[in-house]
Amino acid sequence: MMKNTDKPIVILDTNEFVFGLIGNQEYPIFLIQGLGKLSENFDFRVSRQIVKEILGNIPKNYQGKLFNFINSGIIKYDDKLIDKNLLVKYKNCGLKKGDAVIAAFADRENADFLISENRHFLNELKIIKFKILNAEQFLKEVIKI
Repeated sequence: MMKNTDKPIVILDTNEFVFGLIGNQEYPIFLIQGLGKLSENFDFRVSRQIVKEILGNIPKNYQGKLFNFINSGIIKYDDKLIDKNLLVKYKNCGLKKGDAVIAAFADRENADFLISENRHFLNELKIIKFKILNAEQFLKEVIKI
């Protein structure tokens, strides 16, 4: 898939939303609270799998915030299924199924960044297709706050 944006593409993992909406981790909170402004310079995307995981991990009273991001266009929602060959590629990297789906989504979207607090992504997945950072690294190194 070709990039259809001149903005860097950023995939936000489930845990960024969970920690950012209901958690007590400073940088995911800053990231989620700043999405409106950040979307001026970055193209944020989530997949069906990520939204499903978020909804399963946050109370109903927080779900409206997620849908507001999607409905307003701050975050682009993609409901297409991931190609099995791409999924196998990331399973073969040692990722469990849910993580493999997210990594394959980032690959398919030609993402520049995958933002996650997941240690499996941060410590174990070594690829060059997209850069894997946690919220603190993204905000300090890329946004430069």
